[in-house]
Amino acid sequence: MTSASRLRVTSVRYADPADRAHLSSAIAALSDGLPIASVLVVGTPKAGFAVVVDDAGSLRLAGVRVSAEVAGLGVEEMLIRAALGLMLDAGQKHVAVTATADADPVIRTVVAGMPVPDPLADSPVAIPAVSVIPVREVAGRLEVFVQYRVSTMDFAAGAVVFPGGRIDPGDRQAGAALALPATLVAEHGALFGRTAYGHLGSAEEAARTLLATGIREVAEETGAVIDPARLVPWDDWITPIGMPKRFDVRFFLYPVTEAEAAAFGHTTTESHRSGWAGVSTLVDRTEARELVLLPPTRTILDELSALGSVAGALSLTPVLRPVRHDIAARRPRR
Repeated sequence: MTSASRLRVTSVRYADPADRAHLSSAIAALSDGLPIASVLVVGTPKAGFAVVVDDAGSLRLAGVRVSAEVAGLGVEEMLIRAALGLMLDAGQKHVAVTATADADPVIRTVVAGMPVPDPLADSPVAIPAVSVIPVREVAGRLEVFVQYRVSTMDFAAGAVVFPGGRIDPGDRQAGAALALPATLVAEHGALFGRTAYGHLGSAEEAARTLLATGIREVAEETGAVIDPARLVPWDDWITPIGMPKRFDVRFFLYPVTEAEAAAFGHTTTESHRSGWAGVSTLVDRTEARELVLLPPTRTILDELSALGSVAGALSLTPVLRPVRHDIAARRPRR
């Protein structure tokens, strides 16, 4: 079973050959003869793109173009932040953009209204966190358990999110006490191994801590008690630079049985309501601009929509790589 309901805007991605062919004249105009370093794209079909050039060994954002159909969705800011991230990764200390009135007023206007880190730095430090994606099927329809954040939160205010939160000091001890097969812990440690664990310890210690955090957060925010052995490593997103608060969020998929589903409820003050919702319904409401989703949630929701079923999701076994600067591969990942 597959779903035809897909989101037009998810995360930023690198342009593929088809994108470059379609955008060839626009890319040439924006690059002004300089070597192309990267072309970043948002949307399938394309809703916006940015051109990054190599200007005498320094990366420079040469231009951003966004279609009128996605105005107000923050696509310009997504592309600009991604470009700044590429500059940071290249070792640049300062922002380099074309911002003159005759070159690219979009960049000048957006940059003026958003906090741009200059000098460039991988700061503030991303806080380790975990998010759990509870999924189930009802009458052949894929559903997820989501929370609708209150508008007064200092992060993701008013957004639709999956249950989760930052790692607490007690999660490491709780993780060490989990009765889990050594093979499962080793597998999780290997899957998340491309992310620096820092104070979380070794790969195995980190894997246990992440599982313990997922269990605790789901219990606190939904009232449900979940089986850590059935948490499936799914994704890893790091908040782009320039945001006042940043998180490094490891996502887990959790297939919920019919018997478990009733235990999921609304037990958090960070959201004004929580509940099960059809993936296709969430996609449709997001496309209608009735819901606000951050890029990770958008992208994961779109991926689940494409997979269409719990079985389809569990068959994916995606390779996990930290998504920096909101630049993610096309989904579903194979």
